[in-house]
Amino acid sequence: MMNLNQRIYWNSVLLLLPFVLHTQSKDNIKTHTEFLASDKLEGRGTGSRGIRLAANYISEQFKSVGLRQIDGDSFYQKFLFPGESEMESNVVGFIEAGTPSKKSMVFMAHYDGLGIQREEGQTDTIYNGARDNAVGVAALLELARLFKNADAPRHNLVFVATAGEEFGLHGSQFYVNHPIFPNEDTIICLNIDGFNVSGPREDYFVFPRQGVDFIDEIETLLTPLGLHYISPDWVDDLNTNFDTASFLAKGIPALTLWTGNRLKGGKIAEPLDLGGIHTPKDEINDNWNWDGVEDHLRLYKRIADYFLEHPNGISVTDPTLFMKQ
Repeated sequence: MMNLNQRIYWNSVLLLLPFVLHTQSKDNIKTHTEFLASDKLEGRGTGSRGIRLAANYISEQFKSVGLRQIDGDSFYQKFLFPGESEMESNVVGFIEAGTPSKKSMVFMAHYDGLGIQREEGQTDTIYNGARDNAVGVAALLELARLFKNADAPRHNLVFVATAGEEFGLHGSQFYVNHPIFPNEDTIICLNIDGFNVSGPREDYFVFPRQGVDFIDEIETLLTPLGLHYISPDWVDDLNTNFDTASFLAKGIPALTLWTGNRLKGGKIAEPLDLGGIHTPKDEINDNWNWDGVEDHLRLYKRIADYFLEHPNGISVTDPTLFMKQ
């Protein structure tokens, strides 16, 4: 936990040296999302042609950014998926620390979706998975670009697009059993599952909010930016639903961060129909407001920068909360 002098220092840094996103961040996220959530990818279902197209796209983006491949000639981390003859693949790239370090930070987003689902009376059969989780992968790609274009990091940065999340967290479980850098030296996993397409917000909350000891630290970090930590009670019901559970169950700190419903200035936003998760309506629509994506990206970047500077002292206090019973 931060002492008073550390808090004063970091508050000053955050206020005086705001992280400036490249002007193209919003456009990049929008472009990536539009492709990954397009009908061409057929919902990115496990074992489908569409998920192979998505994996290839992510791999090409990692290559163009300049991430290192995990085995010298590929970004693919292949694993067996139950009931499938063809292997699924996590897409994994990394940035080496500026000076040798055993420690790493993991950025993660699942790229699989529900694919094509046919039900009686249903005319739209493609579950495009725009919010879950094309836009999250788009944010992951943009974070990779921003970090690669910045100074070399103090510790290794790993970027993981997981497959098999929707049907049992298979990709993230495979990664923690076959990590690129040792689990015991992983500082934290910053997972992106969904992203803010509702417009600018001033509140946020974190999954999980129990069983870990770093939530107060994050709140202290973000409060000087005028951000309010407001967590709904239902967060506690989702401990095993996200790829973070694969890390947390092994005692590796991990989080997913969402923005809330407070507009800048404190007014509660009117509900928006952004397309229902896990339905054919989870696609980009006219209600999407991309103006909040840079702020959301900034939250992840701030947290990452802080824990890269302070890589020790946080922990999972109760891994059993994240284990399937």
